[in-house]
Amino acid sequence: MNNKQSADPVASFTRFFASFYRLEEAAVFFLHDAFEHAYLAAQLEVAGLIFSERIMSIDPEPDWEVPPLPTTLPDLLRSEVQAISDATASRLAQAWEEAQITASSSGRRLAKTHAIESIEIVGHIINLSACVESVINRHLFFLRESGKLAAHHYASLDRTETIPKILFAFKDEILSKRLSTSRLKHLFRLRNQAVHFKASSARSIRPTVEELLGIWREVAQLLELVEGEPTQQQINGLADAVADKWFA
Repeated sequence: MNNKQSADPVASFTRFFASFYRLEEAAVFFLHDAFEHAYLAAQLEVAGLIFSERIMSIDPEPDWEVPPLPTTLPDLLRSEVQAISDATASRLAQAWEEAQITASSSGRRLAKTHAIESIEIVGHIINLSACVESVINRHLFFLRESGKLAAHHYASLDRTETIPKILFAFKDEILSKRLSTSRLKHLFRLRNQAVHFKASSARSIRPTVEELLGIWREVAQLLELVEGEPTQQQINGLADAVADKWFA
């Protein structure tokens, strides 16, 4: 701390805790929001499996003839041509609605190799990575305020990406195998695809159930090593709620 901060310990104390708990508040918010998206993503995946089975019994209207369709995307977007009849579209919509309702009570589970494609997984990835980023930024702030990290090192790290920050702050834990980072790195690769969403992102952001479980496990390991909330127990509880309900 500088001399001005040291001369006014009450103001310094207040500033520290205000900053620390604001970062903690953000991390907790991001974590809970992330798992709301994860739960809904898994539910929609199960609904999709049920829907894909039910549509097998939905046949086009016998007298319906498929009209000529535009061959380019701009023409297709401007066109009002329907590839299916209104009656068939209505039956498909009803089947999808029923599949979503049935999903929760169906007992269906997603295999570990199942790739989750629901757009809700994007919300999970963005929020979970934001949680991790808030946690590591708070940890570095704590180290600086505790005198364990020089101010100029802190300033340099503050401009660095999240994974290098983790590698710096927990190098001993990584070397001792107490903290794994392969899935954390995968999380931030997915995060970069998500926040810079483009045509290829739809194909890239498809984590499998097994990959998600690995990501959650490594985030839990990280939370065990830092001060404050969210805790390892909190993320494990949220992860178990999703896994117990939706994963095989």
